[in-house]
Amino acid sequence: MRTVLLTTSILALTAAVGGTAFAQEAAPVAAPTVADDIVVTGSRGQTRTVTTSPTPIDVISGEQIAQMGGSMQLRDVLTQLVPSFQSQQVGSSSWNSVSRPAGLRGLSGVHVLVLVNGKRRHNSALIDLNSGSTSPGSNPVDLDQIPTSAIARIEVLRDGAAAQYGSDAIAGVINIILKNSAEGGSASVEAGQRYKDSVNGSDGETFSAQISKGFKLGENGSMVLSAEGKHQQQTVRNSDSTAKIYPSVNGADDPREATANKRLYQGGLPQLKSVALAQNSQIDAGDLTFYSNATFNYREAKVGQAGRTPRTTSDIAAIYPDGFTPYYTMKETDWQATAGMKGQAQGWDLDLSTSYGRDYVRSGAENTLNASLGTASPTKFDTFSSAFDQWTTNFDATQGFEVFGGRHLQVSFGAEMRYESYVTKSLDAAAYANGGYVFPAGSGTGLVGQPGAIGAQGATVVTPEDEANAKRMSGAGYIDLALDVTDRLLVTGAGRFETYDDSSGSVWSGKVSALWKATDWLNFRGAFSNGFRAPSLSQQAYAQTATQVSLVNGSYQLIESKILQTGSGIAQALGGQELKPEKSRNYSFGVTLNPLAGFTLTVDAYQINIDNRITLTGLLSSAGVRQILVNNGFSGDQYVRFFANAIDTRTRGIDAVAAYGFSAGDIGRFRATAAFNYNKTKITHIAENPAELANLNLTLFDRQTQGYFTVFTPRDKLILGLEWSNGPVSLRAKETRYGSWKLLANQAANDQSYGAKWITDLEAGLQATDTLKISVGAYNLFNTYPTKNSVISTIGSSPYGSNSPFGAYGGYYYARLGLDF
Repeated sequence: MRTVLLTTSILALTAAVGGTAFAQEAAPVAAPTVADDIVVTGSRGQTRTVTTSPTPIDVISGEQIAQMGGSMQLRDVLTQLVPSFQSQQVGSSSWNSVSRPAGLRGLSGVHVLVLVNGKRRHNSALIDLNSGSTSPGSNPVDLDQIPTSAIARIEVLRDGAAAQYGSDAIAGVINIILKNSAEGGSASVEAGQRYKDSVNGSDGETFSAQISKGFKLGENGSMVLSAEGKHQQQTVRNSDSTAKIYPSVNGADDPREATANKRLYQGGLPQLKSVALAQNSQIDAGDLTFYSNATFNYREAKVGQAGRTPRTTSDIAAIYPDGFTPYYTMKETDWQATAGMKGQAQGWDLDLSTSYGRDYVRSGAENTLNASLGTASPTKFDTFSSAFDQWTTNFDATQGFEVFGGRHLQVSFGAEMRYESYVTKSLDAAAYANGGYVFPAGSGTGLVGQPGAIGAQGATVVTPEDEANAKRMSGAGYIDLALDVTDRLLVTGAGRFETYDDSSGSVWSGKVSALWKATDWLNFRGAFSNGFRAPSLSQQAYAQTATQVSLVNGSYQLIESKILQTGSGIAQALGGQELKPEKSRNYSFGVTLNPLAGFTLTVDAYQINIDNRITLTGLLSSAGVRQILVNNGFSGDQYVRFFANAIDTRTRGIDAVAAYGFSAGDIGRFRATAAFNYNKTKITHIAENPAELANLNLTLFDRQTQGYFTVFTPRDKLILGLEWSNGPVSLRAKETRYGSWKLLANQAANDQSYGAKWITDLEAGLQATDTLKISVGAYNLFNTYPTKNSVISTIGSSPYGSNSPFGAYGGYYYARLGLDF
């Protein structure tokens, strides 16, 4: 079946190039082709299409989002449809299992600016601390907070756009356009689950429901209200722990060892409950148009961690005689509201808006304990809260002029003011308290005289000393020009000045781009720009203590890790310095083709250089580090890390996207697509090792951490799709090939290699009535898993590569009912 899907997709695209009889007799297809999609991102004032834009843009329709949004989070929908966008399915990484890392063109989410109806979206209070993150400590926008039922389409600008839209747009811009129709509506319900696993059985059961409805506001206004809810059970893929569960009895194994549960590890995809709401409205009042939009999301999540056994100082046998598995818990409230007005004055189109967004998260742990409190320890904690606030006000103006004997010049300018705040607060003191418990004689644990482990197990803890309270203001002004030099040559230019009132300072950004229409169906385009990303407030201020799974000395182990504020005494004693902004240079060149009706092809090559990239150091541990920790009141058992401007990188790649829609008469209508991305990142410079670390025989940025940037994600991704419909019946098939990737260790002998894999998705639909559609399908139809790890997991974690681009949880099947009204 996989061969049939591949062959059919390739033949359909080949038919386009060859101009088959089907193509010559093509009737209009149901959905517009890529060439017909009008885009607003990256171009002010004048309308452009995907093939006439001077920079590459992908358009994801609301129909595509609705088809996939019930089973998938929005970032996964983009992964499935945009070749250079990639999200990671993290397992057992606390909140990174919920708000998962994602990025564009090999960079992280913090290098992508997210807009909603063209206005900046606020960032998350959850920061990216996933092992392998290319921008750890940052807090990118959480795309999944926006209900998919509210989305009309998404435009993805795959090019640097800092001069046009501001800091963070180094890799590109994602502009989410909300529905605005005054009539009609849609609703759907969907249920699905993971394929049965030989050990864990069926899991990952998911139920979702969504609805969206448009209404009239007066004679010339509209409002669209949208809502959706989701309930998802956890998905676990684990293995047998190689460690003993119970302490020895008189030098022999405890009799219970023979029947002990060796699968205490419960890491994987989270148990999740969420509800999301959205509104988008506008109303004309004379010469002015008033508009507003708002989103609200509440979600709760629970993620299993590694098990603790009664033979370690992490457990109190009187509370958990057979050990326990702690769970990270999260309660999150997210909202944003935007209001503005548009009008004209002296020929200028004017737009004034303001937007406030907030994300608040309360983190905790349950089914756990703080062993240093002994038998008095609670088994549930609220460990800390985090909040990110953002208030943005924009003024934009644009007007077209006739210059140079009838040439069109579009002039746009504007200003932005933005306030940001990031705050963390320590909560339950029992989560970090040292109760001084020492295992007594007669406890039967073999730990007599040893102190109980300090802190809530399986939890991320923020102590009062770790609390963050960071705020800043920024201001910016820009000018954006687009000139039709001739009927076939478009040249654009933009300049922006941006200033921050903290150590990030001020910067000028610029961009030039051009489109040359060589023929009516062949265009060439190119762009050059520089960009700027200020250190996030979280990278400047966040600190924590946590237990985590890490590859240490050739095996996956549970360690205690501490992230230090860069300005703290410990970090400075290890060579930490004040963070500087990241600065980028983007180059791109591409070609677009539209040689026959219904067929488009775009190919774009790019290079992105980033200097002073901010990342976490490697895990630092030595006798010298231990002494520094002890001198500052810690036990000294922690591995420590801090943020640093550690490296310069160069990312080179190519994107190719093709689509062909045609009719085959009585056979039905077809739409074939192909998309390819190749992406390679090279570290061009590593910051000099601080003398403080060199004196301790340590390295700021070790081999394992370097590998996260260069080989930890596939360099290539190929997507082949084919859609067919005939009357009430439709079929949608997709093949995605993810290239190979590696996990480097500090010793080359412990490196992990993961092979390339093909993933098949298939959906069949039946239009039962004019308004009701029934669909059934499967993602990862053939239940493909990544390559297994070759290193030992002493804790029984997943046997598969945790950073797999398509997940390590096998196939998922579902059924959906859709209703239009």
